[in-house]
Amino acid sequence: MTLCDVNIYLRAYRTDLPDHPFYYDWLNDLLHTPTTFAYSDIVLSAFVRIVTHARIFKTPTPLDEALAFTNVIRTHPAAIGLMPGAKHWNIFERLCKETRARGNTVPDAYLAALAIESGVTWVTADSGFRNYRGLNWTLLEP
Repeated sequence: MTLCDVNIYLRAYRTDLPDHPFYYDWLNDLLHTPTTFAYSDIVLSAFVRIVTHARIFKTPTPLDEALAFTNVIRTHPAAIGLMPGAKHWNIFERLCKETRARGNTVPDAYLAALAIESGVTWVTADSGFRNYRGLNWTLLEP
């Protein structure tokens, strides 16, 4: 089972981002197969935060459209929402210490811990996830 990073959703959704067709096709294929996939509300909230941000996009996505996209993911019949469990914080703490996480790498460690605890494959366009011991991950790039 896979769990997507926010960068996958962003690149699949925003036509003005690099390699949009590749990521759109990949996500579209995922959504049109019966394969179960996972999602995280934290990742989806980051998607909404980023696409609606006027300092990031000259033409930000209207809030209603951003939320509609996240609802497609959340309500998909093959989707399973993941929440941190009892072991999550210990995994997160270990990853932070092992990688000396600071600033923007702290949320990455949090999400890596979620994927590790849940036993899912993290799908990302960020090669920095290679640093998390125990993370099963795929670097998705054209």
